[in-house]
Amino acid sequence: MDTDHLRLFVMAAERLNISAAGRELGLAPAVASTRLAKLETELGVELLRRTTRKVSLSLEGADFLPYAREILARSEAAQAALGG
Repeated sequence: MDTDHLRLFVMAAERLNISAAGRELGLAPAVASTRLAKLETELGVELLRRTTRKVSLSLEGADFLPYAREILARSEAAQAALGG
């Protein structure tokens, strides 16, 4: 599981905006959407519900969000322990 994809998911879930999350990470909206779709395919669930007007967190996305945050926190802690 790619931590960059997880970071994008967490940011998109917090903002309920895929484009804004992607821009903060230096990604074009289409690239951000593609990366989230790849994560969803890898997990086998829809994390974010998309309509033409809004983005909302799916039930599975809401369940997964705390785990995604924990994975990112542990990854950052591991890098910090190595001086990175």
